[in-house]
Amino acid sequence: MEDNRLISIVIGSYNGADFLNETVDSILGQTYKNIELILVDDGSKDQTLEIMNHYKHVDARVHVFHQENSGASAARECGYRVSSGDYIILSDDDDVWSPHLLEDVMRISDCYPDAEVVTTFNRRVNDFSEITNYNWEENLSKDILGKPQVMSGHDFGLKYRCNTDVRPGFFWGMLFKRAFMDQMVEAFMKVKDKMPTHYFNDSFCASRVSGMAKKIVVTNQIHILYRVCAMSLSHKSTVSLHVKHYVYALEEELDFYRVLGWKDVYNAVLPGGYLVVLRSWFMVYAHERNEQERNNYFSEIHRLYDKYINDLRRVPKNGWKDWGVYWSILFWKKCPKIWFRLIRMLRGW
Repeated sequence: MEDNRLISIVIGSYNGADFLNETVDSILGQTYKNIELILVDDGSKDQTLEIMNHYKHVDARVHVFHQENSGASAARECGYRVSSGDYIILSDDDDVWSPHLLEDVMRISDCYPDAEVVTTFNRRVNDFSEITNYNWEENLSKDILGKPQVMSGHDFGLKYRCNTDVRPGFFWGMLFKRAFMDQMVEAFMKVKDKMPTHYFNDSFCASRVSGMAKKIVVTNQIHILYRVCAMSLSHKSTVSLHVKHYVYALEEELDFYRVLGWKDVYNAVLPGGYLVVLRSWFMVYAHERNEQERNNYFSEIHRLYDKYINDLRRVPKNGWKDWGVYWSILFWKKCPKIWFRLIRMLRGW
């Protein structure tokens, strides 16, 4: 019997033509059929909108919306607002799903009806040819990662907030019950004016998922291939405002953990958060030519740096890697220009 519960899948895209076909094909090819695929074009200048309209004409489950370029968060909000499913999943425009993803997460959701969120593992892929030649049936049969994990939001955040090559989705690829998604969006809207480029982005939203969910279930298989783009300077953001909002998102996350009293999660995120801040400083220092924008951004960086530095000193360090990160952060404050040259040399940027 066909399941009549509707799943809304939302994809926003700006100039995503290179990989959009592969992403959409993987979603429309799901063994779970009762879906609506909402594609939002964010004022693309390539063939993105044409590709979207093609799918709309060949599959009635596809709905296409166009907006003037307003940013990824605005595109995702648009998709959420027009969706009508009992469940919602967000996807990047270059991810590729296994054909059984939706069937698997719905089965798990039925087994744990009080879980607000079900998520699945993804594999980070640098060699894109690996995606083209990926054999899902073969890999799903061997990539069994223990039993499904039933976790509190706190335990999920503590275990999975830091990047690994294989990790569950932390906003994208998560099956959200509609009522829970509605509650999260209310929280997102409260910071929309403060950071309009990041209020509907995982850099901010991931903390709200773990902080607001009472129960999250992680499936035991890898169902998503996540493209990792090379970190070359040529395609990094050069807009100080966008980077500033990214830093604001980190501040919101850290302060949220403080309010929740999650000291262990806070301590786990803080060192990596400082590296995010310093990488953002690096991007603006390397690219921003508007002196006023640079100075405004740098003042925010120093404010954020000073806000948490005493807490960073108290975070336990285990081994040379933790100490190396810590001393790198302190060295930036003393000699930012030398730090910049060293990082550029070490990373090949």
